[in-house]
Amino acid sequence: MKRDEWTIDPGVDPTLSKRLAAKLNQPFAGLADSKGQGPWIVTEPDGRIRCSLTIAKGREDFCGKTGAVLAEYMVTDREPAFLRQWLRMRFGLRSDGSEMDGAIADTVLLLNGEPEAAGAGRGRQRRIRKWGPAFAAYLMENGFVHLEGFIRFRLKDYGTELREAAETAVEERLMERQYEEFVTLLQSMVAWQEVRLPAVHVMHAGGHAFRLLDEKMRPLERDGGEEELLSEDEKTEGLTDEQEEESLLVSRLLAASPRHLYIHTAEPDAQVIRTLMGIFGERAALCPEMNAPT
Repeated sequence: MKRDEWTIDPGVDPTLSKRLAAKLNQPFAGLADSKGQGPWIVTEPDGRIRCSLTIAKGREDFCGKTGAVLAEYMVTDREPAFLRQWLRMRFGLRSDGSEMDGAIADTVLLLNGEPEAAGAGRGRQRRIRKWGPAFAAYLMENGFVHLEGFIRFRLKDYGTELREAAETAVEERLMERQYEEFVTLLQSMVAWQEVRLPAVHVMHAGGHAFRLLDEKMRPLERDGGEEELLSEDEKTEGLTDEQEEESLLVSRLLAASPRHLYIHTAEPDAQVIRTLMGIFGERAALCPEMNAPT
């Protein structure tokens, strides 16, 4: 009976070839030789991984298990390297810098799912299940696969998914940095401003619904004596964007320049509440109960 020959060219250094060979042998422990090695071996000096077996039945199952290992190796071992190369070319990040490491970590987090979220890590398993059959089918038909070339030229949707996730991660990191710089600037303004009011109470009814009261629990007037943070006219003009509403609230509080800021909210973890606490620092205090003090 004719022996089946399979060859995998990882296109990487020999140490990684040996690591991949060890992974490939794990599903085939029953085929280990007298030295305890499985059917896949690394050949010198090319570093290719080869397997030669006589399989009467089960070639499809053999290739299926091999394809799953290749997909898992791609996602676990090669994905960070692909991201590092692309982020360097696209955004000019240093390969050995902390910014690069952070961008890669954030990208993988987006791809896999937040650790605390339900179903976290399913993104990783989805990618392995999706691309494993592609490796298996190609290996079944050709008997040879150049791993790096296959990923680059035949798994273009995979590459697109990685690039889109990386762009999103970098954009979010940029927005976070801009937000931190914004808060730092406003902290400086608060520190140097002259105090105008003894206290201001922020009554938070949820979301972006706020009322501002002075130290005597009277509506904090704005130009025109309006009590609401956003008038109906302003809402129709499009000032309902979350960032614009937050900026307007911060602007009014900076203009009031209170010595103490009391925030009455049932949502202390809301982003806008965290922003106010960050800007006003020791001047701000959370009041979990929505009822205003008398």
